[in-house]
This record gives sequence, structure tokens and C-alpha cells, in this order.
Amino acid sequence: MKRGLKSQQSSFTKLKTEQEAATRASFRVALEIAKRGKPFTDREMIKECIIAVAEEMCPEKVNLLKTVSISANTVARRVENIAENISSQLFDKNGHVEWFSLALDESTDVSDTAQVLIYIRGVDKSYEVHEELLDMYSIHGTTTGRYF
Repeated sequence: MKRGLKSQQSSFTKLKTEQEAATRASFRVALEIAKRGKPFTDREMIKECIIAVAEEMCPEKVNLLKTVSISANTVARRVENIAENISSQLFDKNGHVEWFSLALDESTDVSDTAQVLIYIRGVDKSYEVHEELLDMYSIHGTTTGRYF
């Protein structure tokens, strides 16, 4: 009986680990889709590619990879969760701010590539201004308003 219980616990632990890995993988796919500004519907093509690679390289893992949820709704929720997490990290890092704004600065580097810097500025209760670089994007080719 004790051995049977250990076997069941081992099965549940393995299942939990696989589910956690599938959730982490789903978040990573959502992050890559968001970072590249791709439509959430591209996830079907991504999943098909993942399955095709797995069928060739590790066929024993195909069923496990099929459990990774990357539907359009799931990707949208994951991106929202990531955005909320980033926002809370920014506010935790910058202290409690009463008001905040985003500031953009565009310039050209030495290789004639447009660089857009995104800053977050916040004002706390004592009216102290805090500013931090949030991100930087390189824009190749012609710059137009379509990026923002």
C-alpha cells in the first residue's frame, strides 16, 4: 500500500511539473509574440511549427507539447498578465508615485539608425520627479508615425 501511494504521488508530481512547464512555455510564446508586435492569431502557425520540429527531433514529446495552450484568448491574457507584472515592477522600483507619464525621445545614432527612447516619469506625494529609461527601439528604414 505504501509503495502504491508513493507511485501515485510520483505521478501527480510529474503531472504538476509538466503542467507548470506548459504554462511557462505558453507565457514565453506570448511574450515573443508581443515583443514582435505580431497578431495573436499567429499562434496557430507557431504551434504547428513547434509540433513539426518535435515530430522530427523528439517524437516522444509531441503529446506533451500539444498541451501548451496558445489560443488567441490565452495569448491575450498572458500578454495582459505580463504587462501588469511589468507595471507593478516599475512602480515598486520607482516607489509609490501619484502621477506618471511616458516620454518618448527620438534621435539618430552614428550608423544613421533612428533610436526611440521610452522613459517613465513619475511624481510622488512630495512632488519629487523620478525618471527611468523603460526601453529603447531601433527603427530601420523610413520613420513614420505608424510605429506609435
